[in-house]
Amino acid sequence: MKRKFILLFTALAGLMLTACRTSVTTPDTGLERSMKGFELYSWQNGSQWNFSLLVGTNREKSLDEIKSPDTLLSGINPLRVRLQKKAPGQYVTWSSKETLTFPPDEIVKKVEQVCKDQGIILQIAR
Repeated sequence: MKRKFILLFTALAGLMLTACRTSVTTPDTGLERSMKGFELYSWQNGSQWNFSLLVGTNREKSLDEIKSPDTLLSGINPLRVRLQKKAPGQYVTWSSKETLTFPPDEIVKKVEQVCKDQGIILQIAR
């Protein structure tokens, strides 16, 4: 009986710890999922368009957090690679604020196509 209790407690503790993570990689596919989707931001630096793709939360992200070197994606190709790691059916909300802006329509269309090909639901909040 004690052994069953310990086994059950260990399983429940593992489930609780897993639920606290913000993004989960599905073992069978290796693709990322997030309960609150993902947030996409963009801004121009010279002639280069930069992007940041963050796990969705209920709080507003700071510019420092968005533009952090840890989250910086310089150009459309690194963004494409990151989007291709997201599971189909995931939501990505693309928005702007303060110094953040949307790129030209040509780049927006490329991002839309990558999302469509991946089965990602892209919401653009202009």
